[in-house]
Formats: sequence, structure tokens, C-alpha cells
Amino acid sequence: MKAAAVAALAFAIVPATATAQATYRALGTEPFWSLTIDARTIRYEPANGRVVQVATPRKITTPRGTSYRTSTISVDIARERCSDGMSDRIYPDTVRVRIGSQTLRGCGGGAMTEARDGLAGTWRIDMVDGRSVRLSQVPTLTFANGRVSGRICNSFSGDYRTQRGTLTTREVIGTQMACMDSRMSIERKVGALLAKPLKVHSGNRADTLVLADGRSSLTLRRLR
Repeated sequence: MKAAAVAALAFAIVPATATAQATYRALGTEPFWSLTIDARTIRYEPANGRVVQVATPRKITTPRGTSYRTSTISVDIARERCSDGMSDRIYPDTVRVRIGSQTLRGCGGGAMTEARDGLAGTWRIDMVDGRSVRLSQVPTLTFANGRVSGRICNSFSGDYRTQRGTLTTREVIGTQMACMDSRMSIERKVGALLAKPLKVHSGNRADTLVLADGRSSLTLRRLR
């Protein structure tokens, strides 16, 4: 029962120990790409194209920040404020990634200011596909500093961004607890929705938002 319930989740599941250590994150737009650096690996992932992953080399401290050098990829992190070019978020670091003859510029570290996309804060999951959600434990989604997190049956979190009124998420991971009540079904539906690009609409009240892909929808009511 537990294995079947966990396998049904739309977001990726990894053991908690795999995400325990700090990970540095950077992103770029036009074209969109993401970069993560932890103690073991540097992973570069473009929106389209080949993922590049190498062992993390020795960190080089420079007057401006930090650098990593490998024969495949080089990363320079400068302590200079950076805008992602697609929203109002400001990040503490400017990041340059070199792969072969290609040089990409982006932003890194946690966002210092939040985008004015209307999502920032904690929301109750009020309805899924127009049907009210009534659970003993309030199901929530929180958007802050480029990260989305929530709890329904399991706790989960990942990256998000908004562009021209569309929400997209990346690398959403969760715990592996199985629930015996309707929370599991709601979690599967929410996970499936968050795996898609969703349009952000104002709800019929000032404190509500609707995330929809044209066929399914998620109605949120602000908690704080």
C-alpha cells in the first residue's frame, strides 16, 4: 500500500538525507537554464539540450566571490546584485557559466526581494477542479524567495518562477509518508497540476487565486 501510494505522486521523491546538505542554486533566462552546486556535483540543466553534470572541484576564492573550474564547465560567482530579467526579483550574486565556447549569465543565491507576482505568502488549498477540499489538517502552499513548499499528506518543496502570468515549478521533491485517507488523492491531483505550466488568475475574492492549465484548476485562499 505504501509503495503504491508513493509511486502515484507527481513530484519526484528522494530520501530526506539526499537533500540535507546546503545546495547553491543559480538560474538564467533567455535561454532558461538552472545550475546547482553541492559538495559532490555541479549540475547544469538547460530548458532544451543536454544536461551537464560533473564532480565538484576545489572551490577557488577570488576577490569578487567564488569560482569552480573543470575541463567541461566553469562557474564564476560574483558578489554583485543581479536581476533575473523576467521578474522583479533581485539576487545577491551574478553568475557566469562557461560550457565550451558558450558563456551564460544568470543570478544566484536566495532572492533578496520577492517578485510582485501576487503569489508570495502562504495559501490554503481551497478547491481542486472546483471541488472543495476539506481535510482535518489544512493543506497549504507557500511561495517565498523563488521556492514553493507545501504540506498535504507529505511535505514537499521546489523552485518556482512566474513569467507573463504563468507559473512553472522545477525539482519539486517530497517525503515518503503514505496516508490512508483522502489526503493522498488530493496530493496526487495537486502534484499533477504543479508539474504543468499554470496560468495565475485572480479569484472571485480579493484573497483568492486560481492556478489553471485550461483543463484543471487549483483555487487558493490566502492565510498570510
